[in-house]
Amino acid sequence: MSNKFSFFFCFLLLLPSLILAQNRLEMALKEFEQAPELRYASIGFAAIDIDKNELIASRNPEQSLITASTMKAITTSTTLALLGANYRFATYLEYDGYIKDGVLHGNLYFKGTGDPCLGSPYMEDIPSLDELSNEFCEAVRKAGIQKITGLIIGDGSHYDNSIMVPTWQWMDMGNHYGAGVSGLNLHDNLFYMQFQLSASQSRGPKFLGCEPEVPSLEVINELETGKPRSGDQSYIYTAPYHPQAWIRGSLPQGSKKFKVKGAAPNPELFAAHWLWRSLNAQGIRCLRQPVTHRNYKMAEKRRRFHTHYSPPLAQIIQHVNEASRNLYCESFLKTLGKKFKQEASTEAGVGVLMDFWEKRGISTKGFFMQDGSGLSARNGVPAKTMAQIMRKVYIDQKSFPNFYNLLAVAGKTGTFKYLGRKTALEENLHGKGGSMNRVRSYTGYVKSRSGRKIAFSIIVNNYNCASWTIRKKLEKVLLAMAEYNQ
Repeated sequence: MSNKFSFFFCFLLLLPSLILAQNRLEMALKEFEQAPELRYASIGFAAIDIDKNELIASRNPEQSLITASTMKAITTSTTLALLGANYRFATYLEYDGYIKDGVLHGNLYFKGTGDPCLGSPYMEDIPSLDELSNEFCEAVRKAGIQKITGLIIGDGSHYDNSIMVPTWQWMDMGNHYGAGVSGLNLHDNLFYMQFQLSASQSRGPKFLGCEPEVPSLEVINELETGKPRSGDQSYIYTAPYHPQAWIRGSLPQGSKKFKVKGAAPNPELFAAHWLWRSLNAQGIRCLRQPVTHRNYKMAEKRRRFHTHYSPPLAQIIQHVNEASRNLYCESFLKTLGKKFKQEASTEAGVGVLMDFWEKRGISTKGFFMQDGSGLSARNGVPAKTMAQIMRKVYIDQKSFPNFYNLLAVAGKTGTFKYLGRKTALEENLHGKGGSMNRVRSYTGYVKSRSGRKIAFSIIVNNYNCASWTIRKKLEKVLLAMAEYNQ
């Protein structure tokens, strides 16, 4: 009797801590949703036990919400499954006409198939612009060309001409994160507007130029000078293929030079102009200004003499999920549309993606997809749908090889580098985050203290606090998942 009593007594002593551990996730969710800053917010949350396919906790799991960049987890996983980890994008140099005595009597074509990372300034282990310049110029010389009488033609016709997603916002389109995607992309379609800061708030910063050079672009500088250390508060406004760009807002007061990242409004001409300058700089004379496939009737018969390949798709996907590159996901969608529907458009790519998941038992009711990156405010996905997709990705290693390790890792990599450091989340949470104006989200995987493998999604729309505040509040919920002990 005494042993039974001792056991029962110990059980009573341990019961509160057991209940606390089991209910910690519910307590964290309740605290989160009752925060004053979330009074008018919409919250979606779903946590699914991967092995049991059991919903262990939720809040409004079927409410469709704006995802921001967690949409990329769906786009990248689908692209991995359909194209394969070793898929590579190709970029070609071609010519028409004929070569005689070192002179190309014809046109040189710079043709892309959608490679989003050609000459990227951010992705590691790929050729820089200078290295690409040497590679392409050497290829032209090996082809026996020292002079070109025709045109340098940027050929982005592998994709449709709609470089922008129609539902992207005007204030996003001219900025680096809102770069449009073409069949021919270079340097993330990114350029830098360079300014001389003003020492006085009564004068605006002085525009110095663009690097790399953006042909035929007129920059209308409406910047003001803000307070010292006020940071970059500027926005660039432009439209696809438009020759003008307005920059408004403010840059900080100071005496240094300052760079603002912009999106090239005409990606094919941006790339063709870069090649034209590279060739001339290395002594290969190009007598005429570059053009694009949209304003020149290209020859049907061409000779291909050089091919440049991208890194394997898995490497590109890891970069996307760690650094959150919008343009890359738009390229993925159009590539899916091209391959499976013979239509290289965003709409076709969305159709391929939706078909893919419906065939795998995912309901697409309430799943509204306008782009691949999550930049459109008209996207909408229920948290439960996203968590279900993440679960299916995890359990099907044949279709989604190593996707778990292609995500950002809490406390270690990419946009998760400072998330959950020195907590149970560090190196435990693998996922993708998202943020835009009044939107914050996370999706991915976490292993709980009790050993459960959890696929989850949490989305918050219309919170009323600073970005760092909502991030800390969400981190508490994520940590409670990691400490879940049931």
